[in-house]
Amino acid sequence: MSQEGPQTHRDRSWARWWKDRRPITLFGLLVSLVVIAIEIDQVRRIGDFRVDDAYITFSFSKNLAEGNGPIYSHNMRVEGYSNFLWMILIAGGYLLRLDPYLTARALSFFALSVCLWSVYRVVSRSGRPIAGALATLYLACCTDLTRSALSGLETTAYVAALAYGWSVYLLESPDRRRFSLLAFTPTFLMRIDGFVPAVIVGCVEFASALLTRRFSLRRYLKWALPPVLIWLAYFAWRYAYYGLPLPTTYYAKQLVDAVDSGRGFRQLVAFWQEYGLSWTLPLAAASLLVRKERSLALPLIVGTFLTWGYAAYVGGDWMPFHRFLLPGFALYVMTLGLGLAALLSRVALPAAPVPFGRGRLLSRWALALCGSLALAYSAKRAHSATTDSSLERQKLGDIAHVQSHTLHLVDSMRFARHVVREPGDRWATDYAGVFALFTEAQVIDIWGLCNQTIALEGGATGAHTIYGKTCPECFPRLDPHYFHPFVPFITTPDRFKNQKEIVNFMFQGPQIDRYLKFSKNYVAGYVLDSASGGAFWFLEKRLPDRSLAERDVAPGMRVVYPFEESGTAR
Repeated sequence: MSQEGPQTHRDRSWARWWKDRRPITLFGLLVSLVVIAIEIDQVRRIGDFRVDDAYITFSFSKNLAEGNGPIYSHNMRVEGYSNFLWMILIAGGYLLRLDPYLTARALSFFALSVCLWSVYRVVSRSGRPIAGALATLYLACCTDLTRSALSGLETTAYVAALAYGWSVYLLESPDRRRFSLLAFTPTFLMRIDGFVPAVIVGCVEFASALLTRRFSLRRYLKWALPPVLIWLAYFAWRYAYYGLPLPTTYYAKQLVDAVDSGRGFRQLVAFWQEYGLSWTLPLAAASLLVRKERSLALPLIVGTFLTWGYAAYVGGDWMPFHRFLLPGFALYVMTLGLGLAALLSRVALPAAPVPFGRGRLLSRWALALCGSLALAYSAKRAHSATTDSSLERQKLGDIAHVQSHTLHLVDSMRFARHVVREPGDRWATDYAGVFALFTEAQVIDIWGLCNQTIALEGGATGAHTIYGKTCPECFPRLDPHYFHPFVPFITTPDRFKNQKEIVNFMFQGPQIDRYLKFSKNYVAGYVLDSASGGAFWFLEKRLPDRSLAERDVAPGMRVVYPFEESGTAR
């Protein structure tokens, strides 16, 4: 009689487990490989996409990593960021001596994988992994989501945190709610308004518990209080450290609704049109046909449209990749996947008079095919491989401008950093990110995003309120040492013939001139690169202890003051 040892038993258990799991594992591997191929193609198409605002966060992260605390540029304690957790994570990259964009992109693509996995996990819970795979591939085809991952901003990480939080909530037993609201902790630490999704989920759970008569105040408070206490502790620290209940970014942009009240709603409509989402509405409705899918889809539908409604209410964003609408889109994709799963399930449909008595089966698969085609059509609209509308053409033009513009700003900092004579000199600029990170100046953000004085006292005169406020009358108190003209920054030594031309070519130069008297108190200069012949122009405040003689600042770099004596070119 043969005897089996423990090792043989374990081998057979493993073989049995692998036999049961092999189809699912191989299917998941195939889906993962397709997603990776899609993302590689997306990155190839998008290129090195960056935005100046990402460098604002990088400035805070760098200061934190260097032991100066979460401050801006050179020793400025102002909350000019609205993405606390993202700033902390980027600071970790600085501690490891990594390039901030390498850190941001690595974190973003990890977050993207979490987001896709969360979508697949929720949809596949219905027992239809093919529906989960199609929903995952659809989201992977969203070029704006990949573009946001490359941008350096927290957008993709926030989308992933939101999708993950909802997946935990949806898959947790309604009768034993424990940790699902805690899963939203990364969400409300990732953005200043990240508590909104947690509030939405809290309201959804409250209403659901009441309607199903399972509400218990004790259980609800036990579920809700821990994340609330974490958020209150975070809020208390912020208020104690920065002195304002909200970041200066909020105060700088608070005039958006007053000046352009319909902007956020128009962005939402344009988003729906560009992505062709109207074609997918029947598929979203199909998620309510089957009880198993309906229990997941109903909260998602409420959460999706409340998330989009909030984005429309606050006025959207200027960045051309639907930054505030992508979080709701991830939830909507979950809903579409559940709708497709419902169509693939045993939906009770009237039999059609077709041969072989298979009308019900054919009808069900015809509906599933129609749902898949609607999903594929919307995926095509969301992917940048084709330009499907004038809205998308305009957006792609804006994206190309932002991309080349930001790369030009970064390249010009090799000139600008030589302008600053002493660390902490004040430089007024409308490009608060790159100047804060690449120079030793104490940056005065003309838009008020990182400047408390302008954020609180500025107005809408001469400003695009989606960017922030302006305050020419504030500059005598701010007392800048340097200004610069508009882009392109790298020009030629003969670009300007006199100082007045520079003032007229500055952002709000004539308005600020009324208060600072540039012709009397400032002198024009440029940093010259002898190798390329490129020049970076600027205005510098006249100070008695600073000579205006030409000086070498680096090998091949020289500072020249061409109009010092006569105010015109020599």
